[in-house]
Amino acid sequence: MHGRRRPKPRNSFLLPVLALLAALNAQPAAAKELRRSMSAIRPLLMGDAQVAVGDESSVMFYNPAGLAWMEEASYDLFLPQFAFNDPVRVALVDPDRFSEEIDEVSEELENEEFDTLLGRQFFTNINIRVPMVILPEKGISLGLGIDALANLQILENRVVPLIRVEFFLDVVGVFGGFGKFGEDLAFGYNLKVINRRGVDRTYTAGDFIAGAEGGSLSNRPEIKDLEDGVSFTAGGVDLGVLYRFPFARSWRPRMGLSLLNIGGYDAADGLTGIEFGPRDNEFEPPQAGELPQINTIGWAVSPMWMGIRFTIALDIVDFSRTALPGKDFYSRTRLGTEIGFFPHKDGTARFAILAGLNGGHSSVGILGRIWIFQVGFGVYTVELGEEKGDNPDRRTIFSLGVRF
Repeated sequence: MHGRRRPKPRNSFLLPVLALLAALNAQPAAAKELRRSMSAIRPLLMGDAQVAVGDESSVMFYNPAGLAWMEEASYDLFLPQFAFNDPVRVALVDPDRFSEEIDEVSEELENEEFDTLLGRQFFTNINIRVPMVILPEKGISLGLGIDALANLQILENRVVPLIRVEFFLDVVGVFGGFGKFGEDLAFGYNLKVINRRGVDRTYTAGDFIAGAEGGSLSNRPEIKDLEDGVSFTAGGVDLGVLYRFPFARSWRPRMGLSLLNIGGYDAADGLTGIEFGPRDNEFEPPQAGELPQINTIGWAVSPMWMGIRFTIALDIVDFSRTALPGKDFYSRTRLGTEIGFFPHKDGTARFAILAGLNGGHSSVGILGRIWIFQVGFGVYTVELGEEKGDNPDRRTIFSLGVRF
């Protein structure tokens, strides 16, 4: 049995919270974001439309069937990427402003003036593939990844301000298989095991202030587990198919379907996602969060011209309406484009220009691989509300690593 120690009261507990809050810009906050495991820079800059693309290793966690169309083995030896939203960017490039806002937030908390804090958010995500290996001739994929995320939101509630804290550190192990039925139909699966340390809870501002004095927050079981290094291990399955239409072969039209993060089955809700830790009750999220079960259908074409690959992809994410809030069809639409110059046999381009629309919000960036080095940079936006414009969160993403 894992031992637990009783945390000592610490006045310094409030300092990192103040530091996070000070870095935030005001914007409305509402719904939860659709979480993926080991998201990749190429799909994110293509509007997160990737289910039918199926031409290089980043489709592994979007539709494993796409790996069957790769022409050559791929090795992501050490491929880290770092994503953060605009408030974090401001804190990184302007430390003086950051210090000033720490003082302002501290004063507002002491005077219980929460209005200017409502809607603020802090987001950062780092994931590293160390390594991921795709072997098309053998029809197998395997690898290890590290995925760390920190997200803090001040939810809009003027009576009792609510603070959502979402933090996790995942170690992801995956083994997959893929193949073809005939020339035009491919299938694939991933078996995933994820070990997570984390917390996903909504607190009141009073919880944080009390916690700084040894009160309720530091005594909550999820916080004590996090401090004591308690982790949760869960498994799941990804399934996918990809069909190439037998016409307009030069355009390579295709259609894909994926069912991701299948962690179980419930008689009332059908397939369920991967959950980490216990639930306090049926209405609360699991203690360390979850990866929702996501059903996506997509289409893509990729004509080639003079060594240049033009890719256009369209996805309908969560078409079963089990993971995203609301019923807005437009918010589930993903559209992506890529102009890739002189692709390698493993599907990666020597240089690519990427753009897309994620629920109507734009993304743009560049990505390239010269010899064994890959580098990419861009910006994308995620809608955190129920409809476009409710709560857009703009993010910067950067990747630099070794693959071949």
